[in-house]
Amino acid sequence: MGRRLLRTGAVAAAGVLTVGLLAAEASAWAPERAPARGWFVEDPAEAETSGTAWERGGLRAAEGRPEPTAALGGRVPGAPVAQAVFPPHDLPRPVDRVAVAADAEGPAEGLLIEVRGERADGVWTEWRERTDGPAVETGRVRLPAPVGRVQVRVGIGGEAARAGTVLSGVRLRPLGGPAERPGTAVRERPYSARLFATRIGLVGGRTANGHTVRTADHFVALPSRRALAPRGAGDYTVRVCTEGAERRCAYAPVWDVGPWNITDDHWNARRESWLDLPHGLPQAQAAFLGGHNGGRDGFGRTVLNPAGIDLADGTFREALRLPTNAWVRVDYLWTAEQTARARIATVSMSDPVVVRSGPGFGHPAVGLAAHAAQVGVECAADGDRASGPGGAGTAWYRIGEGHYIPAAYAEGGEGAAGCAEPGPAPVP
Repeated sequence: MGRRLLRTGAVAAAGVLTVGLLAAEASAWAPERAPARGWFVEDPAEAETSGTAWERGGLRAAEGRPEPTAALGGRVPGAPVAQAVFPPHDLPRPVDRVAVAADAEGPAEGLLIEVRGERADGVWTEWRERTDGPAVETGRVRLPAPVGRVQVRVGIGGEAARAGTVLSGVRLRPLGGPAERPGTAVRERPYSARLFATRIGLVGGRTANGHTVRTADHFVALPSRRALAPRGAGDYTVRVCTEGAERRCAYAPVWDVGPWNITDDHWNARRESWLDLPHGLPQAQAAFLGGHNGGRDGFGRTVLNPAGIDLADGTFREALRLPTNAWVRVDYLWTAEQTARARIATVSMSDPVVVRSGPGFGHPAVGLAAHAAQVGVECAADGDRASGPGGAGTAWYRIGEGHYIPAAYAEGGEGAAGCAEPGPAPVP
């Protein structure tokens, strides 16, 4: 199993305060004092929460709440013990910058405030957080692409959790129009990397997004909170495929942070940390195989394996049928434009959908797609009739090369063109 850690917040202040948020790319921007009007207000009562309690009209960390263990591989003092994810907020016009402020009563050290936005194709950008400077009244956030909706999440840990800091509200407003910036174009195909995969285990523990780990779960962990999906959501989904002749693939959401590092978004060309490493190379892999950073991770620990992704037991054993830790191919599906997309849906809301090599039950099974995973739909084909949460019909979606699922087990997919492949293969 790979070692994993949660990031702790780093905002210092006390008393009644307003905490600004600033993305790493925007560190050179000076914070501005915004006018009182023009703000959109998010209500803590409407947030999806984990490990919180309600007090004095706001949210605080619940007393005695244990630190997340599934995301830690051990406990780390100061790690967020509570989290609030606010509902998406529509903007009057697409922008790539917003001003964000969170109102809190009590010490702010340990508050972790992040924001993301929804692109024109309906895919969410990754989360961005404030990483430098003292608390300010208003901070600007620069997102990776122009967005029409924004969402904020706040984690509570460290001194803020111990002192019972109360989060009473979050405010935001758009700033100007979208700027023409290099590097904002969306890829035609998902970014792909070869990683060493380890098994998560830790059944009964709690992941970074508040999910309680169950036997045969289908999700993954990546070593950065930037691609951490909300609990039960598949906004950030990966396709993980084994190597060799009997290639199997899993479509699974990112519900945990790890292994080893917590700021190592190696799939991004502008990665948050370890800027000296090549695009796509996890720091743990570079440390274990090449002695990077003296063979240690970001916390100074000796790296004992080159893991760049952790797999929940269901993904590891059922979907990929791995006998032990192994090298895999990982596609980061949210990094590509999705003209048609769908969310995998099953009646149990936990069992996966079988992925087949063609649009019919006579085609071999080549993997599994987790409930809630969000996938791009390349085309639609006519095949065997299937019944599922989406109704009944003969439509099948191709979600990858040689990967088909019944449309009855998917929400969405509208606008997909027809596939050129023939219909279902005869059952022997």
